[in-house]
Amino acid sequence: MRGGTPINTLDIGCGLLKEHGAIGIDRVAAVNPDVVHDLDVFPYPFEDNTFDRMIMRHVVEHLSDIVKLMEELHRIGKPGAVVDIVTPHFSSSNSWTDPTHKQHLGFYSFDFFAAGDGMIDFYTQCRFEVVEKKLDFLNRYKYLGIGLFANKFPRTWEKYYCYIFPARNMTFRLRVVK
Repeated sequence: MRGGTPINTLDIGCGLLKEHGAIGIDRVAAVNPDVVHDLDVFPYPFEDNTFDRMIMRHVVEHLSDIVKLMEELHRIGKPGAVVDIVTPHFSSSNSWTDPTHKQHLGFYSFDFFAAGDGMIDFYTQCRFEVVEKKLDFLNRYKYLGIGLFANKFPRTWEKYYCYIFPARNMTFRLRVVK
């Protein structure tokens, strides 16, 4: 709840693990989502400015066009809506093992949508604030302090060490800027 009002959450690619209380959308009818829809087909069947929060756990890597996806999240998210994304890092064997993965992303992939960042900003006009991003590692690397190092110096880790000490997943929290 936010200020006594329920948070309207969309669980995109919910699969069998839809978040309690969320509206689930998935292309696979067998997982019984609330809405069956091919996630590569835009627009999604929701009005503009509908959701306070959108969740994507191990989904974005399966989609064909991340720019169009982000534009759609921007469209259906309310101003200030939170977008939580979990996806494998490109150094993870999980990123490359699944034959349905179409994208292999890095720590800075969503910075291309960052408001006021000044990076490459000509792919789309939709903007998000990058609230948080984190690399997640298997326990053996956590115990060695690799996770602490990689999250403190992600550019150095990605450039020189990511294939020696691969990350498992990345988590991102973005906020819709309108």
